[in-house]
Amino acid sequence: MIKGLRPLLREGERQLNRLVVAAAALMLLVASTSALYQVFSRFVLHVPAHWSEPLVKVSLIWMVYLGLMAGARTGTLIAVDFLMDKSSGLVRSAMRAMVMVSTLIIFGVLVYYGWLAVYMVRNQTIAGLGVSASWVYSAIPVGAGFAALGAIAHFVDPQTKSDSAEAL
Repeated sequence: MIKGLRPLLREGERQLNRLVVAAAALMLLVASTSALYQVFSRFVLHVPAHWSEPLVKVSLIWMVYLGLMAGARTGTLIAVDFLMDKSSGLVRSAMRAMVMVSTLIIFGVLVYYGWLAVYMVRNQTIAGLGVSASWVYSAIPVGAGFAALGAIAHFVDPQTKSDSAEAL
């Protein structure tokens, strides 16, 4: 039963990772398009778009936190490659476990304090966009939660490709 479940979970994690990375790429597209429009409207039309700058900031924040999952999945968040290359056997396994535990602790702290921040700003709005600041701050716990899943997936099934971009 478990052997049949493992490939299914692996494929589910892979598809989720692709979806989250695609969402991060979309946020980069939104940020760059908004910034380009801001420059065009300010210097060509001589009418600044007040909404574009906050939209750039919000989309970049979401892009970074969503991109954490890709970094965690490929094991590129904490660089201990030198020590990993020099170690083997039980020492290497212990180091991998320590890296995963410390990474999960960091992501856990981000989830916890991120939700506290979301709660604290629930009544504030983003100037220029008119949306709740909670939407911006929710990038922290959501991104950290996805990144924790990526870190666990990397521990269970480490990427073997040399290029991290290929591993995705």
